[in-house]
Amino acid sequence: MAAKNLFHKAHGRAQFSDFLARLGGRSNDLLPFDALASALHVYQQISRPRPEVIPLDKIVGSVGRYKDFTRDFLPRNLGLVQRWARIDTALDTPEGLPPIEVYKIGEVYFVADGNHRVSVARANGFGDIEAYVTEIPVDPGIEPGDTLDEAIIKAERARFIAETGIGDCYPHLDIYFTRPGGFPQLLDHVQIHRRLLQREQGDDTPVSPTEAACDWYENAYLPIVESIRERQLLRRFPGRTAADLYVWIWGYIFQTYLESGEKLTPEEGAQMLALQAESPFQQAVAAVMGRLAELSGARSNADMPDWVTQTFEWDDGSLAELLEDD
Repeated sequence: MAAKNLFHKAHGRAQFSDFLARLGGRSNDLLPFDALASALHVYQQISRPRPEVIPLDKIVGSVGRYKDFTRDFLPRNLGLVQRWARIDTALDTPEGLPPIEVYKIGEVYFVADGNHRVSVARANGFGDIEAYVTEIPVDPGIEPGDTLDEAIIKAERARFIAETGIGDCYPHLDIYFTRPGGFPQLLDHVQIHRRLLQREQGDDTPVSPTEAACDWYENAYLPIVESIRERQLLRRFPGRTAADLYVWIWGYIFQTYLESGEKLTPEEGAQMLALQAESPFQQAVAAVMGRLAELSGARSNADMPDWVTQTFEWDDGSLAELLEDD
């Protein structure tokens, strides 16, 4: 009976916690492991053979039960009461509870097996728990208080830096997005840029991913960012970053090229955004930014304007060769 009473108290706290989260317009869900693993695009795993003690407040997500518990592992579903109560009762037996199983990404953990045990442990005021740990050897810097979007952006950023090697040239890379999806688009940009450089230099001079990424940053990304800063566009789009606006401008340039064949410069793209920002429809333009960004990502393997390298021309046939897989 005591175990069930404890469950109902925890369930009531879960309802109240969810209510406050809705009032604040934020999610109270655990972070889904699959979403982060997909964003990181990392398959290497290091399993540790012996259980170890991990802090409960560093467990931020779950592999498959992230909707059943709140961010603090309070139980949401009344149907969990029987199993939850059995686990709580087992705490006082000589055998105790077996270790849970978790994935570790950076300094945070995701439960693979043992969500109820974590919930019971937290409800009883425990500070840590025994766990078998499988580590994903990438640290995107996810923190316990991060929202899902913030965590995914950090994971996408870590993947971008790892796959391009751009940190060798720019260890303090000044690229940040306010929502997921930006860095995967930049990976497409760098890939195309690399193949353009390869064509320019000839097959006898291989272009490394790092060389391509650094050249892209200097000759494609920074010119647009400089135009954004010269026109003080960040003041006109509060809450956005230079990278957000870069994706919009690149998308506008790209869409213009697809529709009319007209090749705009980064300065012309930034000027168009500045003109739209001055109109009464700035909020509508901000929404269009997102749609164009998604469009540019979806079509990034379709064509590419030549301002990226500003060095040579191509036709549809030669461009198709550039975009073929290595």
